[in-house]
Amino acid sequence: MMDLWQLNQNVVFISYQPFAAENSFSIISVANPAGKLAEPGLNHCRNMAFAACLHDTSLRYRQIIGASVDLTFQEASWAVFCSRAQALQYALAWQQNAIYWVEQGELWLLPVLLQGEPIALGQFEQRLILAS
Repeated sequence: MMDLWQLNQNVVFISYQPFAAENSFSIISVANPAGKLAEPGLNHCRNMAFAACLHDTSLRYRQIIGASVDLTFQEASWAVFCSRAQALQYALAWQQNAIYWVEQGELWLLPVLLQGEPIALGQFEQRLILAS
């Protein structure tokens, strides 16, 4: 089985809205802290708590789903329009192994709890599935 760092590199995103190419934003999931599978109810509660946290800020954000390429694994996530440093702070506070960062249309995987170097994953739009 591939390790988590490898799995995080094989990702697509499902969204109900397109993204403007000039926007920089992070994609953060708060499910499964430190990469350990949590009960769906706990992940749902964490997701709602993070949504409430975001709601209390002046940041723009929207729901997005991170998924395996074959769509068999899907995880509720948030596209958060904030600085890279702020995104990394959120991820650390919510015990996440990594986050995604999009800048000038380029998708990056950034380590948080995991060791490693940021990895460029290509154009974000190539990994975006627009749902209707």
